[in-house]
Amino acid sequence: MEHAGTTATNASALSNRNYVIYLAGNVVSLHGLWVYRVALGWQAWQLTESEFWVGVVAFAQFSPMVALGPVFGVLADRFDRRRSSLVINGASTLVMVLLAALTIAGLVDIYALFALALLQGVADGAHLPVRLALIPALVPRHQLQSAMAINSVAFNLSRFVGPAIAGVLIATLGVAAAFAFNAVSYLAILAALAVVETRPFRRSQQAGSHVLSELKDGVRYVLARTPVRQLLGLVAMASFFGRGPLELLPAFAESVFGRGSTGLAILTAAAGAGAIGSGLIISRGLVRLRIRYLAIGIAIVGCLIILLGIVRSFWLGVAAVTALGFMLTMCGVGAQVLLQTLIDDQVRGRVSSLWGMTAFGGTAFGGLIVGAVASVFGLSRATLAVGILCMLLTLRIYLRRLAAARAL
Repeated sequence: MEHAGTTATNASALSNRNYVIYLAGNVVSLHGLWVYRVALGWQAWQLTESEFWVGVVAFAQFSPMVALGPVFGVLADRFDRRRSSLVINGASTLVMVLLAALTIAGLVDIYALFALALLQGVADGAHLPVRLALIPALVPRHQLQSAMAINSVAFNLSRFVGPAIAGVLIATLGVAAAFAFNAVSYLAILAALAVVETRPFRRSQQAGSHVLSELKDGVRYVLARTPVRQLLGLVAMASFFGRGPLELLPAFAESVFGRGSTGLAILTAAAGAGAIGSGLIISRGLVRLRIRYLAIGIAIVGCLIILLGIVRSFWLGVAAVTALGFMLTMCGVGAQVLLQTLIDDQVRGRVSSLWGMTAFGGTAFGGLIVGAVASVFGLSRATLAVGILCMLLTLRIYLRRLAAARAL
C-alpha cells in the first residue's frame, strides 16, 4: 500500500529506472511467449487434428507448475532472484532454439512436441515464483502495487499483439519461425536482467533449513490465513473453468468457426484485448477489489463460457472471447493484487508458487479435461457443460458464504 504523503509520481513504478529497464525487456519477452503459445497449440492441431492432443499439449505447458510449484517457491526464497531469472531464461532460450531447429528439420511429431512443451513448462514453472518475487526487489514498497498493475497491462498487451505476430509468422514463414521469434525475444529480458540492480537478497530461512521444512512453512502460512485461502480457491475455479476452454481456441478456430490460423490469431488477440481493458481499469483504481466481487465475476465467466459453447457465428465467438478475457483478467489480476498485498516478503516466493500452481494448474487440467470430453461428445457440448458447472458451483459457494455472513 502507499505510504501517507507519497506523491502520485513517486508512487508510480515508471519513475524507477531499474523497473523501467526490466519492464522493457519483459515486454519483448512476453510477446515472444504469446507467439510461442499460439504456435504450440496450432502445431499440435496440425499434427493431430485432435482436441484431446491440443489439451494434452496445453497440460504439458502448465502441469510442472502443479507438480513442482511448491518446490520452485522454496528455491525462489532461497536463491538470489535476479541470478535465478538469468539462468532460467537462458535455459528457455536453448529449448526454443532446439524446438525451432527440429521443426525446420521436420523431426517433430506430437510426442516430441509434448516432450519439449513439458521441458519448457518446467522452466516456466521454476521462473514464475522468481518473477513474481523479483519485482519487490526492484521497487520500494510504495511502488509495488503500481509495478504489479503495469506488469498486468504489459502481459495483456502482449496477449493482444503476440497472437497477431504469431498469425503473420505462421502464415508467411511457418511455425518454426514463431518458435525462433520466441528464442530471440528471451535475449531482451536477459539483457535487462544483466543491467538492473536489485536490493541485497536476504534468505528467509537459516542456511541449514530443509527444503521440505520450508515448503511446509509456506503451506501453514496459507492455511492460517482465511483470505489467502479464499483467493487461491477462486483463482483455481477461474483457471479450471474459464481458462481451460480458452486453451482449446485452436480447435474452436478450425472445427467450430472454420477460420484456420488467422481465426486463431483473431480469437487469441480478442481475449488479450479484453484483458488489456480490464488491466487498465484495475491499474487506475476504478474498481474496488473484494473477494465477494471476484466470486460474482467468476459466475459471469461461467455464463460467457455457455455463450461460447452455443454460438456458431465467428464474430459472436470473438465477442464472447473478448468478454471472457476481460472478466478472467479482472478476477485473476484482482486476486493477485489482493494476495500480494496480504502476504509477507519472506514467504512471497512460496505463496506466489502456490498461486501459480492453482492458476496454471487449473488451466492445465481444465484444458486437458475439456479436450478429453470434447473428443467424445464434441467441443461445443463440452464447453457448454463446463460453463454451466462454473456458474452453478460459484453461485453455490457465494450464496453459502452470504448465508454464513448473515447468520453471524
